Amino acid sequence: MLLDAAASMITLGMHREDLEADREQDYSEIWCTRLDIPNRDYQDSKESLVFALTYACDKVYECELESISALDELLRKGKFRLFSRLRQHLYSLHPSENTKPWIREEILSYSGYANSEYGYEFQTMVREASEHFGSQLLSVREQEDIFERILSGPSKEDYRALMGERYSEQAYQRRRIYFHQLQLRPFVAALQRDYQQYYDELIEDPLAAPISDDNYAPYGTTVGGWVGQQSPRSLDDLQKLSDEALLEYLNEWDEERWSAGDGLIEVNIPALAEVFQSLFSETIVPDENRLGFWMMNRDRIARPIYVAAMINAVRELTKSKEFQNLDVWIELCNWVLIHGDSERNEDSNVPKAESADNPDWGSSRRAVVDFIDACTSKDTDAPLEYRAGIADLLRALCDQFDSRLDNNRPVIVNGDDPISEAINNTRSRALEAIVKFSFWVRRHLPEDPLPELAEILIRRLSGDAEYPLTRPEHAILGMHFGDLCQLSRDCSVRHQSDLFPHDDLPVWQDAFVAYIRYNRPVKAFYELLSREFEFALENLELLVDPQKDNREVVDRLGQHLLSYYLWQVYHLTGNGSLLEQYYERTNDDRERWAQLFDHLGRSLNASTELDEDLLDRVLAYYKWRFEASEPTELKEFTFWLKADCLDPEWRLKSFLDVLGIAPARTVALSIQIKALHKMLPDFPDLVVLCFAKIIDSVGSETQMYISVDETQPILHSGLHAEDPEIREAAEQARENLLRMGRFDFLETK
Repeated sequence: MLLDAAASMITLGMHREDLEADREQDYSEIWCTRLDIPNRDYQDSKESLVFALTYACDKVYECELESISALDELLRKGKFRLFSRLRQHLYSLHPSENTKPWIREEILSYSGYANSEYGYEFQTMVREASEHFGSQLLSVREQEDIFERILSGPSKEDYRALMGERYSEQAYQRRRIYFHQLQLRPFVAALQRDYQQYYDELIEDPLAAPISDDNYAPYGTTVGGWVGQQSPRSLDDLQKLSDEALLEYLNEWDEERWSAGDGLIEVNIPALAEVFQSLFSETIVPDENRLGFWMMNRDRIARPIYVAAMINAVRELTKSKEFQNLDVWIELCNWVLIHGDSERNEDSNVPKAESADNPDWGSSRRAVVDFIDACTSKDTDAPLEYRAGIADLLRALCDQFDSRLDNNRPVIVNGDDPISEAINNTRSRALEAIVKFSFWVRRHLPEDPLPELAEILIRRLSGDAEYPLTRPEHAILGMHFGDLCQLSRDCSVRHQSDLFPHDDLPVWQDAFVAYIRYNRPVKAFYELLSREFEFALENLELLVDPQKDNREVVDRLGQHLLSYYLWQVYHLTGNGSLLEQYYERTNDDRERWAQLFDHLGRSLNASTELDEDLLDRVLAYYKWRFEASEPTELKEFTFWLKADCLDPEWRLKSFLDVLGIAPARTVALSIQIKALHKMLPDFPDLVVLCFAKIIDSVGSETQMYISVDETQPILHSGLHAEDPEIREAAEQARENLLRMGRFDFLETK
């Protein structure tokens, strides 16, 4: 009965395709990690049933052999993994001549000796049987067959595929040693001499880790939490080493592992680099002799990750306005840039910042860009006397090979944002850094012509550049086009067609979208950008991602064009109005009209006062849009209604007109009623009419939030109005509210 109940329980919890495929896997190792002992503070019903079944089966083994055989036959009929585990569990508790044939069958039929780790019940069965039967469990030939299969694994190719860029020969050797320990340990009591000797050598190997029953899935409690990292030696330990000993230790230590005391902590090189960064900043830099040692011996640092740690340390010192060694740090950065970016192939031998044999200088080069940003930021504002040295760093960074950019290998897999790609590559980040550098110079010398900026831009945009400008670089320059115009208008105008090439649509799209998305409209730049806006309207489909329901960039284009109208760059309609062209081009997607109408409403709501000319243009725009009578657009009147910079009587009358075309939006109802309540003392009749029209338009079946404190005064005012039309409107509104089930307004008088 218990067996049937367990089988039914598993069947009811499985997908139909798994049942139809007649699969043994039931994932019981996950929901019942041990068959006889709970490993957590609570049990669910599935575990309770399994524990009861296991207990009952164990009691059967106290009976006659015939009962044991009958039970074993029943368990073998169960097709799920749980019943195989249960048989192995019972064999481990009761090794005898009666169970020996069954144990041997399990051992000899097991197919995963070379490639899969044992389950908990299997390894316990093998260990108990080996201890009980010794060399009588398996013949010499059977042992040799099993042990040779164990020693042939694990597959190096499979491990390389699993680890990807983290693969190394040492890591594979560590995995191989662990795997052989794990697979041989249950047989240790029955090992032949040669295999026993090999096993003894394994457990003595420096790369070996202690193994117990807890290492075999699924036994053991599951630990959750954040995975962290830990240095193999503390800051205090490293401080006790001489510079020579410290350098040797950094070059030689490569024993990354999981902490024996905490399975969520990895002892690794990046953590050691963090500790070294603190040591370099706090202890080495203040000591002239020690600093001299590391500057003179930097070529001996085998792993670039420690060089990046040094650059990061001096960056933080620079941000703290410690400029006394700034020339030394610039010279150190120049040395870093001598090491070019490494080619990154897709094979297992990928360069790594942690590697001494195949070093990758990418992180160190990016650290140089971070250092430059720190020097030129407003908060740091390093002395201008270091201008030439920093400019040299930027020249090198902007001209050198960048593996991912030049081989078109995105950092962000399946990413679609060129700006995200740009800020994750060194050379494109360096282009952004030259802009920050130029603003740094201008803060000190407002009239400086910035020859470094023009020189780098001209060289990068040149058709014969050694490494042509890539799409992420175009995007980053497009994003900063406004800054470039402000810093060097002549250079920007001269190279605008290079930055926004109309004959290369994908590149133009990257640059223009970056500008639109990350810049506010600037009236002074319209003359420069008008042809880009015209080109965008002609190619509006380029601004929309066909894989997504994403119209954000089109909306941003509309916001720019609306701003230029409000600034009187062109008329609302007619020849030369790009705003009218925008509406014509988006006629088939009128949600864009709604977004733009709402955008202006929100802008007005955030404004306190408008000059007369601007107000006239706002009202002209509203009249134009009202005459279009598009409900999708006019339903976004909510923030126009709230805008205190507009005449309140005009707002209320316009709202009444809008409600005649576009029903009120339920999601905006509470905001609208709040605005009406605010205007009630000065315009009670108009407020009541607007409120009544809102309630009438939303329908009696609508569920919505209505504030009693804000609604009661409006109803009360309407019910006591002198004008019978107003009283009738208020009574109808109250009736509609009651139909909605809002009986809290029943007593409103």
